[in-house]
Amino acid sequence: MEKNIDFAAGGYLPASFLDWEAHICAVIFCLGCNFRCPWCHNGELALGRGEPLGLAQILADIKRRAAFLDGVVISGGEPTLQPGLPALARAITALGLPVKLDTNGSRPEVIEKLLNEGLVEHIAMDVKAPLDAASYERLTGTRVNVEKIRASVEIIKSRAPSYEFRTTYVPALHTREDLLALREALRGEPWFVQCFKPNNCLDEKFLTAEAAKAEYLRELLPGVVVRG
Repeated sequence: MEKNIDFAAGGYLPASFLDWEAHICAVIFCLGCNFRCPWCHNGELALGRGEPLGLAQILADIKRRAAFLDGVVISGGEPTLQPGLPALARAITALGLPVKLDTNGSRPEVIEKLLNEGLVEHIAMDVKAPLDAASYERLTGTRVNVEKIRASVEIIKSRAPSYEFRTTYVPALHTREDLLALREALRGEPWFVQCFKPNNCLDEKFLTAEAAKAEYLRELLPGVVVRG
């Protein structure tokens, strides 16, 4: 197993039934994100607050329980910002467990490296908004190179063994037209729409924002799987 992996882990779930469909998985959360989505429910992780957890102890626990796990999810924050992400994925696959990566798609070169090495079995990429700069800035609270987001979508579609795209619908920030544009852009792809809930938001103003209604989404987007 690789030593001294440069990966700041800020959270760990020994077992989850929710983070990878049909998998019992451990989940490692990293510290830090390059987006500042005001509605984010992992604000402390996104801001990089807190002391990193001992990664060696986490990997030792995963090794001990490997026979009872179906895989490991690497989430965040944004894992592709971590220099040691490939090394962490190698350490997990060396235990005989597949890796799922949760990403915002802002670093396509890292995604490509992981896929080139066969280190990731499933990728879940958040597509925050229609793929234009103004929409992305509205949803993420920062300027985003949308061409990198587009590149990640294409790399994942063409190279990932298994993948999904996800959008969290935030009524205060998304319009009806945004959702229809996303459906058109991702037509034919595994796309899931998640319902925003005003819990633990990075920007406290969103703690009183309107929650998303699954019924509205199912009516607007027939055939699309709505979560939450």
